[in-house]
Amino acid sequence: MLTLSAKPALSLAYFAYFGVLGLFVPYFGLFLDGRGFDSAQIGLLLALVTATRIVGPALWGILSDHTGKPLRIMRLGAIIAILAWLSSFIDAGFWPLVFGFAVFSFFWTAILPQLEVCTFHALNDDAGVYSKIRTFGSVGYIILVLLGGWLFQQLGSEFMPATATLFLLLLLFSLFNLPAMPVVSVQQTPKMPFAKLYASKALWLFMGAAFLLQMSFAPFYGFFTLYTRDLGYSGTVSGLFIGIAIMAEIIAFYYAGAILRRYRFRTLLAICYGLTAVRWLMVAYLAHSPLALGVSMLFHAGSFAIAHSCAMQFIQQFFPKNQRGRGQAFYAGIIYGGGGALGAYICGLSWQNGAGASDTFVLAAIAAALAMLLAASLPRHMPRADHTA
Repeated sequence: MLTLSAKPALSLAYFAYFGVLGLFVPYFGLFLDGRGFDSAQIGLLLALVTATRIVGPALWGILSDHTGKPLRIMRLGAIIAILAWLSSFIDAGFWPLVFGFAVFSFFWTAILPQLEVCTFHALNDDAGVYSKIRTFGSVGYIILVLLGGWLFQQLGSEFMPATATLFLLLLLFSLFNLPAMPVVSVQQTPKMPFAKLYASKALWLFMGAAFLLQMSFAPFYGFFTLYTRDLGYSGTVSGLFIGIAIMAEIIAFYYAGAILRRYRFRTLLAICYGLTAVRWLMVAYLAHSPLALGVSMLFHAGSFAIAHSCAMQFIQQFFPKNQRGRGQAFYAGIIYGGGGALGAYICGLSWQNGAGASDTFVLAAIAAALAMLLAASLPRHMPRADHTA
C-alpha cells in the first residue's frame, strides 16, 4: 500500500479537502438551481446544512480532547460524509436532499478543526510552515474551481456528484497517512476552566468580528456563480474570476508567516476586514466590468488568506495546548456554522432570484465594515489563555 510521510500527507489532506470545497462553494448553487430549486429554497438549504456546523465541531472537539484521538475522529467523519454524499446522485426532491447534505455536513465538520490541530502539532506550532502547507489547500481549490467551470460547460451541473466523490476518496486516503498525535497529559499542560477562557473580552471581540466576516462571505459562497451567469459571463470565465482570487490567496498564504511576524494581528485583521468591505461594494456596483471584478478578486488575499492565518494563530496561542481541539471546534462552530448559516439564510431572502443581488452584496459590505470596527478594538498584543482574567 502506498504510504506518505507527514508533510506530504498533510499537504495532500489540505489539497483534497479544499479541492472538494472548490466544487461546493462556486457550483453548489448552480447544482441546486439545476435541480429546479428557487433562491429561497437554495438559501434555506444552505442555511440548514451550514447550521450543522454549529453543533458538529463542538461535539467532535469534545471527543477529540477527551480521547486524544483526532485522527480516528477525522477518519470516521470522512467515511460517513462520503456515504452521505452518495445521496446527491439521486434526484428525489428538496427534503431528501436537505437530509443527505445535513448528514454530510455534520460529519464533514469532524475533519478541518482536528486537521488544524494535528498540523500545528506535527509542525511544532510553526505558523510559517503551516501557511506553506495550507497553500496546498488553495491549490486544490483553484484546480477544482477551474476544472468545475469546464465540466459545467461540458456536462451541466450534474457533474458535481461523481467529481466530488473522487476527491472525497483522495481525502480519506490522505487521512489514513497522517502521523499519529500523542495525547498531551494534564500534568504536561494543565487545563483551564472553559468558563474562564470564555470570559475573555478579547475572545468575544475576535469571535464577533470573525462571525460578521463569515456572514459577509455568504453571497459570494452561495450565489456568485449565479450572479456572474446573470451578468452574461460564461462558466469558464466565472471560474477564472474565482481562480484570480485563489491565486492571490496562494501567494498571501506563502508569505503569511513573515507578515504575521512583522505586524500586529489587530492591525492585520482590521485592514483585511476593511478591504473585504470595499471588495463587496465593488462586486455590488462594478461587476459588469470584467476588469473591476477581477481586481476585486485580488482582495481575497487579505479577506481570506491573511485573515485566516491570523485567526489560526489566535486560536493556537489563546487556548492551552490540550484544549486546542475544542478551541478549533468552538471557532468553526460559531464562525463557519453560525455565521455561515445566518448569512446564507439572509442571502436567500434578499437575493430574490437575482433581483436583489446588488443589495445583498451591499449588506455583505456593511457586515465586513462592522467586523473591521470590532477588530480595531482588539488588544494591541495577541492575548494568551494564561493571561485571561
